[in-house]
Amino acid sequence: MAASIAGRAGLLLAAALAVPLSLAVLLLPLDPSAMDLGQAWAGPSAAHPLGCDGLGRDVAARLVAGTGTSFAIAGLALALAVGLGIASGGVAGWIGGRTDTVVLRLADLLHGFPELSLAIVASALLGPGTEAMVLTLALAAWPSQVRWCRALALSNRTAEHVRAATALGAGPLHTVARHLLPTIAGPVAIRAALSIGPAMVAEATLSGLGLGIQEPAVSLGTLIRDGLVDLRAAPHLIGATTVTVATIALAVNLLAEGLRESLDPRRR
Repeated sequence: MAASIAGRAGLLLAAALAVPLSLAVLLLPLDPSAMDLGQAWAGPSAAHPLGCDGLGRDVAARLVAGTGTSFAIAGLALALAVGLGIASGGVAGWIGGRTDTVVLRLADLLHGFPELSLAIVASALLGPGTEAMVLTLALAAWPSQVRWCRALALSNRTAEHVRAATALGAGPLHTVARHLLPTIAGPVAIRAALSIGPAMVAEATLSGLGLGIQEPAVSLGTLIRDGLVDLRAAPHLIGATTVTVATIALAVNLLAEGLRESLDPRRR
């Protein structure tokens, strides 16, 4: 029951964030890059519900655009990390032997560093930019994904339905595609959903430090960086962005808990 309530709370929280921002953009269709120096650091008003930044750009329009950018980057990075995790960890756990040892040792080596620290190092090596940001977050998330996929492959390699398929003459590719992947898809999806919030926070942190998204592109991290320029004179900018990041992270975690509830066969 608790997980079901958490899932509903996540939906309500996501709606509470998405609906006002969407209505603001629909009712006040503003260009997130349009500048009006006469409105620099202007506070919230009817024309600008969340005020303007130091260049007179509408904060609400930039917040919606930045949220979409950060969410897309986090989603692409996790899709890449999950794909690499299944391809390396899943195969290593299924095959075993020396392949499993090499992959596990590499994952252990990288897993010894906090994900954010690993992302900072990778971002410094790859440079700024959207594509580099996706690859950076994917590399940072890969160690935990590969260990999870490997554990799932190991636990299901000796499952009864897999052994039955092998006994009936099914080949390795058929067994993996028809019996292993469908079994681990649910747990992998849940873990990926749980990682979206931290990935967006990591993107915001890196871009806020100047290591990620660069102007004229806008993301949650660039909004935080802009808000730090004049925190006392215009706290509405960084305040709105910080609340958005925290709300997204909480909503995603609650939705992932609800997803775990719906996919857990013991609950069903």
